[in-house]
Amino acid sequence: MAAVTGTVSLAGCSALWDQTGATEVAVYNVRAEPILVSVTITADDAEEPHTSRELEIDPGAKVDPVNRSKLPTNGSYAVRVDVDGGPTETFDWNDPDVELAPLYVLVDETRNVKFLLQAG
Repeated sequence: MAAVTGTVSLAGCSALWDQTGATEVAVYNVRAEPILVSVTITADDAEEPHTSRELEIDPGAKVDPVNRSKLPTNGSYAVRVDVDGGPTETFDWNDPDVELAPLYVLVDETRNVKFLLQAG
């Protein structure tokens, strides 16, 4: 079971919870050891992040850093992933689309963080 620590910042009102026309993010640890990851998701037109969390993720586990809230699809986001001990990567998610959701973030043994969208 993945241990999750940290805080979640939600911009706007409670209408973001289980909102239709919204999408999700899923972070996977495909390494052989637990990892500590900071995930920050900021809308391009916002001063504060929609989500800012520090996650401890067990090997083979998946965590939704946005939790029960979803990201509205009417904007663009900068998704920053900072793995303790490296690497750090940012994905500019322009025009998120429910048809391509969720955004998968894979942290593996390489020095890269992989951002993948569902195709078709």
